[in-house]
Order: sequence, then structure tokens, then C-alpha cells
Amino acid sequence: MTLKYIQKVRGKRYKLQSKDKRRPGIICPVVAAKKFDDLEENNIKPSTTAEDAQLIRAAIQKNDFLKNILTEIHIEKMIEHLHERKVSEREVLLEQGNYSCNLFISKCGTFQVTENDKVVSKLDGHPTIFGEVAVLYKAKAEQTVQSLSEGVVWVLDCVRFKNLLVKSAIERQDELLRYLKNVPVLSTVPEDRLYPLIDLFKVQVFPASTLIIKEGEVCEKFYIVTAGTALALKRGTKKVEKLPKGSYFGESVLKKETSSSSVVANPPGVECLVLSKTEFFGHFATLDDLLRGKSEQNAENFEYSKLDLINFKRIRILGIGGFGRVELVQHVKKRELIFALKCLKKHEIVGKSQITQVFNEKNLQMACDNNFIVKLYRTFKDSKYIYFLLEPCLGGDLWSLLRKQNRKCFDTDAAKFYAGCIVEAFGYLHSHDIIYRDLKPENVMVDSNGYLKLTDFGFSRIVHPNEKANSFVGTAEYVSPELIQNKPHDKGVDYWALGIFIFEILTGKSPFKNDEHNDLKTYKLILKGIDSVVFPAAISPRARNLIKRLCRPLSIDRLGCLKNGIKDIEEHPWFSKLDWGKLRSMQLEPPIKIHLRGNTDTCYFEEFKHERDDALDDYSSWDDEF
Repeated sequence: MTLKYIQKVRGKRYKLQSKDKRRPGIICPVVAAKKFDDLEENNIKPSTTAEDAQLIRAAIQKNDFLKNILTEIHIEKMIEHLHERKVSEREVLLEQGNYSCNLFISKCGTFQVTENDKVVSKLDGHPTIFGEVAVLYKAKAEQTVQSLSEGVVWVLDCVRFKNLLVKSAIERQDELLRYLKNVPVLSTVPEDRLYPLIDLFKVQVFPASTLIIKEGEVCEKFYIVTAGTALALKRGTKKVEKLPKGSYFGESVLKKETSSSSVVANPPGVECLVLSKTEFFGHFATLDDLLRGKSEQNAENFEYSKLDLINFKRIRILGIGGFGRVELVQHVKKRELIFALKCLKKHEIVGKSQITQVFNEKNLQMACDNNFIVKLYRTFKDSKYIYFLLEPCLGGDLWSLLRKQNRKCFDTDAAKFYAGCIVEAFGYLHSHDIIYRDLKPENVMVDSNGYLKLTDFGFSRIVHPNEKANSFVGTAEYVSPELIQNKPHDKGVDYWALGIFIFEILTGKSPFKNDEHNDLKTYKLILKGIDSVVFPAAISPRARNLIKRLCRPLSIDRLGCLKNGIKDIEEHPWFSKLDWGKLRSMQLEPPIKIHLRGNTDTCYFEEFKHERDDALDDYSSWDDEF
């Protein structure tokens, strides 16, 4: 995409700087259709010894990134599946700017690290990790790593690692679900209502003889035994009940009753999953609230089935991306009909394994019928392209509008209006079990009425209440901690991104941005948390509170994920003067008016030169549904 261009804005000429660069999205899908055991390549077998395991653990503890995202279970799985590989002298393992999907740990030998042709360091002696971002997705190497001698490295590829983590997480989640189904008071609760409970449990270890619950007192926590045993004792009786793995106690917390017995940890101790009363009633008003189900809602399809490509003439290019372009088109007879036509090269889609994303975009965006989401009317295809016929938004995208402001940011009232538009879009999507997963100003269009609309649904997917997603998707500065930590995720990733979005439109930059555009540095900052961010004066105390509550480390604790859902966001004091009813019905005056000379005025878009059509023919049948 052209980084320097001239653009007309209300009769003026506006020039974006070369540093104004749109941020690319990232996706590393999980190979869910295969078992992890089926992913062995070339019959490579794990080859780590007990001594190797100690060296690998030490290397992980020295790595600022991995030590913050890997649990003990993850480390064990990683050690099990690393394999040794001999390297020759002068062999390049990572090359700056080239993609890599392997994580390396040096075992022996000497390695040189260079960046922009300058030697940064030499690795020898103690095992060292490089290429660590590969545990998340196939990424461009930030540095070049070359062996200076023969040596040995341990190797793990990102697909292998991602799938073993997903498998582990699913097994853990299913185990917890079985525990919960064994609790009588929860036995009749539908599974889709139990899944939100799983994220609320915390691991706690009690040494031998610890009094965990005292008979007659009001319980503050609910416990499930996951290792070791405990004893349940009742005054006035000689009955002692042993509580092994899978047992539970303290269930009276769910009914706000006192405990009928005391519980003591057996030697050498007991490990429990613990749910506090505060956490439970912070997400469910009562036990009955948990027991109530959620009715399904079906979105209506909206199609212009009689339209075809021959009905349109091209006006001009609105944007150019990695897979194709977006054009403004006009109906040849009904000139009042204007559309944005997104043209995607079929050979690029197949070559970069983006077929699933294209179908997501088609199926999910077409199903949406909401004022704050760009409408997709229908799709077409020919031998070279897939086409999306979209609602035109002639105000351009929010990324460009943000950079046209004098201070490269919006004032508080404008920010509230724009954030409110996103909240409305998320409210609609989440009510239909759709998570968006790639909020950023680049993916938000400005309609001719000055309101915002979400577009680009390639990273979106349906996640039902009893499910979670596992793919690493999003944009580096906007991804949430659970994605970096390889944990399953849900709609909480959208609310985290909303907090980042509000910060950016108020200040002109995201809170975790680094000047080097280094994803690894960005992820380290995200893992430190929003509390480590210095908030500038442009962010008021109320806005700061909202952002911090949206960007809580745990998804389940974020505004939007609590018992009141999205109402908690709408009722936050920062939005106190925003009339949600008028916003929803589009009766509020937008903070920035869009001035157009007609329905084909494209002054809010970049100027692009027509490029040679290099799309290749693709006659395969993967696109039969388009």
C-alpha cells in the first residue's frame, strides 16, 4: 500500500507522512481437524533427557517473554515435543525480514545475532532462546541468527506448539466441566451456562492440617479437589468423610448458607480449584440467574440477488491491500445505486491459506443487519477474483480521519461518540454469538452521515456460550494477554480491544506501541498490563477508569463480561452524557460532518494508481458457494 499520497479534504490538500503506516492483521489458525499426534513430520521423535529439561527450563526462565506466557504444564509439553537438530557452520537459522515458524533453543555451539547488518550479540555457553514469537504465529524475524560453528539446537514449530496447548486447554476445560456437573446444585445447569464459571476458578494449595472451612460459618468460597485429599468433619458425630480428587465442598456458598461441616487438608496437602463468593455474585445476580438459559437469536440475511457484475461501472479505486483492491462502483442504469466492490485475488487466497477467513467474511458479515456494521449485500466470482458487494462509506476510514486532526487525536466528546458506535456494534455481534477479533481504526469506516461502521470480518467467528476460540488472530498492538499466553478466548478479546481503541482515539497512539514496530516488544508490554502504562493528561480520570476496567488481565473480569454484560459499559460514568437511544437511532449530530459533492465523491480516500492486473486464473471449486 502506498505510504505517501496526496488527498483532498474539504478543498485542502492533505499529506500523510511515511510513518503513517496501517497495521497488518495476524492470524495463526489452529489445526483443529487433526490430533496433535498426527502432526509429526518426517518421523521426528522428541529427544530431550532429564539434563536437557533442566537446561531448557533455565533458558525459559531467562527469557522475559516466554516466562510470562508459559505455565508449568505448557513447559512440560514443550520439553516433551522439542527435538534436536544439528546445525552446520555458517548456517542461517533466522533471517531478518523473512518469515519463520520455528522456535530455537541453542544446546551447544556459537551463534551470532545481527540486526540491520550490525552484530548485536554472540550466543554461546548457556542455552538461549531465539525466534520466540513463533510460539504464537508464523512471524517475520526481527534479527538474523547464524551459527559460527557446528552445533545443536532444540526446535519446536508454532503449529505443533499451538496445537499441543489447545489440546491441553480443551482437556483441562472438559475435566472442570465434569467436576461441575457432579455438583448436585449445578447438575441440571445447561453446559453453555457452566462454561463461564470455569474461568472464575483459581488454583490454591493448602498445606497439611489447614482448616479450609469451619462448620457453622457462612462459606466465602466453593472448592473442587484436583490433587491430594481433604477430610470433612462434623461436630457431635464420629463420621469422617474423605474427599479425594474430584470431590467438592463449600457448595453452600452458591445458596448463601452456612457450612454443615469443617474441612481440613490431609497430609501432604491438597490442591483445589477455588471459586469465591465475590467472583460468583459479581457475574451472576443469584443462583437462579446461573440456571436461566439464553435464547438463541437468528440474524436475517439481506441480499440483492438480481444484481450482477455487468450491472456496474467502476468509478475509482478506494483502497489496495494484500489480496486485491476495493473499488467504488455505480449501477449503469440506476445511478443512485452506489457500492463498494471488494475484489480479492483467488490465487492469493489459496496460496496464503485464507479460504476460511474469506468464508467467515462472507457468511458472518452478510448475516449482520445493524446500523453500525457495513452491510454485505452479495458476492460474485470469476476465474480470477472473489467479489464482495458492500455498502459504501464515503467518509473513508477512521484511521485516516484520526490523522487529519490537528493533534492526531479526537477530543473527549468525539471519542465518546465514536466509542459508542463500536459499543453498539459489539452489542449486536455478541448477542448473535459473533466475536469480531480485529478492532482498530483501520477496520472502522466512516459513513456519509458521520457515524462509524465495522467492516472486514475475516477474523470474526461464531463462538457459542459453551465454546471458546483458539486461533491467534488480531493486530499486535490490540491483542489481549490470553492470546499471547496461548489460552482459549471469547468475547473478552473485543472488550480488551475496545479499551485500547479508546486510548488510541484520545491520544493518537495505542498504549503498547513501540517505535521499532517490534511485535515481541509489544507483547512484553501487553503482558506487563495496562497498569504499567503512563496515561497522558488527555485521558480524564473517568476515561482512565473505563480503559483499565476494559483491559483487566482476565477476560472474565472485564466490563462487558460481567453479569450486566454490555450495560456495564453503557452505564460507565465516562459515557454519562451520551444519549444511547439517540445514538442507536442515529439522531445525534456527529462530531465531524462529512461534506460530499455527490454520491460518487471520493475525497476522503487515498489516491491510488491503477496497477497491472496480475491475478492468476483459478478454476478450482473451493469457491462454489460464491
